[in-house]
Amino acid sequence: MTQIIYGIHPVEEALKSSRLQIEKILFGTSKLHPPLQSILELARERQIPVTFTSRDALEQMVRGGLHQNVVGLIKETPYADVGGIFSHWKKEGTKALFLILDGIQDPQNFGSLIRTALGCGVHGIIIPKDRSVGITPVAIKASSGAAAHVPIARVVNIAATIDALKKEGIWVYGASGEAKDLIYQLDLNMDLAIVIGAEGRGIRPLVKKKCDRLFSIPMKGPLSSFNASVSGGMILYEVMRQRSLHNNPPLPLSV
Repeated sequence: MTQIIYGIHPVEEALKSSRLQIEKILFGTSKLHPPLQSILELARERQIPVTFTSRDALEQMVRGGLHQNVVGLIKETPYADVGGIFSHWKKEGTKALFLILDGIQDPQNFGSLIRTALGCGVHGIIIPKDRSVGITPVAIKASSGAAAHVPIARVVNIAATIDALKKEGIWVYGASGEAKDLIYQLDLNMDLAIVIGAEGRGIRPLVKKKCDRLFSIPMKGPLSSFNASVSGGMILYEVMRQRSLHNNPPLPLSV
């Protein structure tokens, strides 16, 4: 089954990735500015067919998406399996960091979380097969191409997957607005999986029970929680910050 990706960064990153099988690149103009010219050269290097068509034709394909005059046709985005994600982590030889998204349904939030995950060194993302957004064209666009580089596993049972993570010695911490422990009070410098729940309802009760520990993000004002992608950004950056400090102690104050 063919899937589309669109926009300069998503198409460019897909061309650089070995995870995606690109069938064709379509341009909505023959007058290519440097970023589009770079995509054309990458496509030719990989011997991928290129077609020049009209902007209107691309508009019909993306149905309102911002295509920036370039669309890629790819074979349906392959999901990783959990075993493959474990192998990716062990090959790197660093402390584990996994992101479990329990029922995120907004593709924009999902794409933003994928982009943040890549920037913070996440080894893999795990999502449920049902009642969750998948790797859609909108999510790929929102990830700015990061979806081409982060392994994403789609599983039938999140709770059972958490058990598999624990067997690998990985601690599982869940974000919950009701938790008394604040994220900044926790030691995150360990093999770790972070669970973030759906917008509104949060982590499901069974998944929450499987977590080794729950934490919250301090927040002021009348609202009860941050947007899922914003929460994910703060959480993953705190993990990266703690690990960076462990390896690079703070510099002394200059006089």
